[in-house]
Amino acid sequence: MPFPTIVIAQGDPDTAMKLANDLHAHFARVATAANAMELRTMLCRHEARVAVLDLELISLDQVRQLARTFDDLTIVCTHRSPDEHMWMAALDAGAVEFCLPTDLHSILRATRNASTLTHLAIAA
Repeated sequence: MPFPTIVIAQGDPDTAMKLANDLHAHFARVATAANAMELRTMLCRHEARVAVLDLELISLDQVRQLARTFDDLTIVCTHRSPDEHMWMAALDAGAVEFCLPTDLHSILRATRNASTLTHLAIAA
């Protein structure tokens, strides 16, 4: 059964389109946002539960704000050249994963882990 809506905010339109195409098999709806303002609108409009955010487009402060505002949102941050410092900063800001935008396996694993934890919390 597919997951609910995912919103992708990637700075490179080609990367966003490829990622969206790859994620269509796993999510009921896939939406893309071109900037932070559009991202917030898409998250609300589609009641998205997952966001894949390019840290070259969305700042860590914006990630932190999104994590506070949308407490049930699973955030996966991406960057074309991730490093350990950026990984720690992304996790501290509220992301559950930080990886390359082409790392579909890590993105899906993070969303599945978060979905499992949400279901466990609801059942308890």
